[in-house]
Amino acid sequence: MNLAHLVVYEERIAVPVLEALATGADGVSATPSSREDWFLNDAVALSKDEVGVMVARLRKARVRQIDIVESYDPDRFNAPATPLWSSGIHGTPPHSAGWVATKTFQHTWEHGSAILRLVLFAPR
Repeated sequence: MNLAHLVVYEERIAVPVLEALATGADGVSATPSSREDWFLNDAVALSKDEVGVMVARLRKARVRQIDIVESYDPDRFNAPATPLWSSGIHGTPPHSAGWVATKTFQHTWEHGSAILRLVLFAPR
């Protein structure tokens, strides 16, 4: 389920938001919905696929993100651009595309760490 969660996040949130930010949009309309039921439903459905299928999809999404990030002008990459993932604190500035890309890497690391713990320490 961790791997399926990553794939859905990368394909349906990270890639569309980074693409939207690259065009000058704020990324808000790039995600399917602020409700999370679609996300869980997509992840549960995907979790039934073979691991190799999920890994291939994750790899494809990550390559797309790298291509998008490489297309950014450095000033645009670091400029405040999206209110997504805001803490809700009044006056919190919007996040940059660089922040979104870094958050995506952190998210992958977090779930990847959980996946590796399962692989390394699962009972034999």
